[in-house]
Amino acid sequence: LTTLSNPNIAYLLLMIGLAGLYFEFSHPGAVLPGVVGGISLILAFFAMQTLPVNYAGVLLIIFAIILFIAEIKIVSHGMLSVAGIISIVLGSLMLFESPIPDLRVSFSVMIPTIIIISLFFIALVSLAVKAQMRKPRTGVEGMVGEAGKALTAVHDDGKVFIKGEYWNAWSKDLIEAGEQIEVIGMKGLKLEVKKGETNNQGG
Repeated sequence: LTTLSNPNIAYLLLMIGLAGLYFEFSHPGAVLPGVVGGISLILAFFAMQTLPVNYAGVLLIIFAIILFIAEIKIVSHGMLSVAGIISIVLGSLMLFESPIPDLRVSFSVMIPTIIIISLFFIALVSLAVKAQMRKPRTGVEGMVGEAGKALTAVHDDGKVFIKGEYWNAWSKDLIEAGEQIEVIGMKGLKLEVKKGETNNQGG
């Protein structure tokens, strides 16, 4: 308890704990970050028994995590992440209230921690948002827009070659064998295609 009661250590444990739990919730199944985060939070709250904790500071830091999570769900163009960083800064400054410097978090610890934690959250949020916006690779959505080549003449029926695979296809307009094609739809296992751009090489 004497070791953990150092405000700098308690602060680091709190931030590591929240970061670990956030990673676990945003990437379920990782296990290790959740375990490390849980242990760190328990030790942080244990240490805070003997420190002059301002729980408004704790709530601001937790609120920052909520804002980072909301950034994944709501299109805010980064405003929620900015609000989250501001909330972490304010929470860190308010976390321990004491006129004694030894009972407050050192700025040499606080500033690098805020920077690292903020970059960590922003990186995870960016990865999650990119994953949500990434074009599907399977099903109808994954095929639409893909380019390829007509192996036979394609109109009511025909064969095309796309991404290393042979497909049955049809087109509203006649497409000659050897011409570039682009997928515009899919019904069952048959593709609807149109003439593609000559610089759109598909296979």
